Amino acid sequence: MTGGGNELAELSVRVVLYHRNQDGELSPVYPDSDDLLESATVLAAPINVPAAVVRALLDSEVPADFAEDPWLNRHRVLAFTNGRCRVAGYELRYHDKFGVYASEET
Repeated sequence: MTGGGNELAELSVRVVLYHRNQDGELSPVYPDSDDLLESATVLAAPINVPAAVVRALLDSEVPADFAEDPWLNRHRVLAFTNGRCRVAGYELRYHDKFGVYASEET
């Protein structure tokens, strides 16, 4: 018997969600708030997204502006164009009511 149940352990990453407009400019999903944490969430695998998505985001850099902020220093950025972005072979979608969810790329 091998040790532990690590394969079943929840894996998570903190992200700040942005919308990318047609000009490539980013704005938080809740632009009326002065607090970026209002546009933040935690993605957990396998509950919200596949583990490959969480691992890819954990491997990405924390933005320099976030690294200096004690509230955001573990957050990554997810930028959605038309409610979609791609991470680790999965298409992530954002919906105001349902949040972030993944569908496998074909």
